[in-house]
Amino acid sequence: MQNPTTIDYVILMDAAGRRSIRRAVDDQDEYIRVVTPPFLFYILYDNDFISRREFCEACGELLEREGWTGYSAVKAAWEAIPIDCSDILDDNLLP
Repeated sequence: MQNPTTIDYVILMDAAGRRSIRRAVDDQDEYIRVVTPPFLFYILYDNDFISRREFCEACGELLEREGWTGYSAVKAAWEAIPIDCSDILDDNLLP
């Protein structure tokens, strides 16, 4: 993400919660930025709470467990994350 200071809240939730957030965002006339769940791990990494390996493995596990293994989902998950995990994760979990 280009400007992490623009984030006011970080919320981790299940699929039903994410659908509710998407509906609420779609109903708004104003711009609301929603980041993908792997970005939450990036915040931990960027603040030295986890290592690069831990970051990559956590992202890979999240993508697999949530079933986000399609090309578009994987691409969106990594869009704002400037870390190369190609030496740690399988190619199917990388953009």
